[in-house]
Amino acid sequence: MIEIGFGTTELLASCVGLVTGLIYTSVRAPIPAPNVLGGIFAILGTFIGFLFVAALRGQLVFVS
Repeated sequence: MIEIGFGTTELLASCVGLVTGLIYTSVRAPIPAPNVLGGIFAILGTFIGFLFVAALRGQLVFVS
């Protein structure tokens, strides 16, 4: 089973990502992620495709 949830780990990861982006931008360093919208959508699309296939297989469970 693949469990998808939004909890403490996801909130902490979001905070770390925000702080990392702020630090990298403040020192004018390239961010360690795609800096174009197309790259971000590619990552998002990959994750959505993963979820879609897992749902088709009946392996997807949403938890809170």
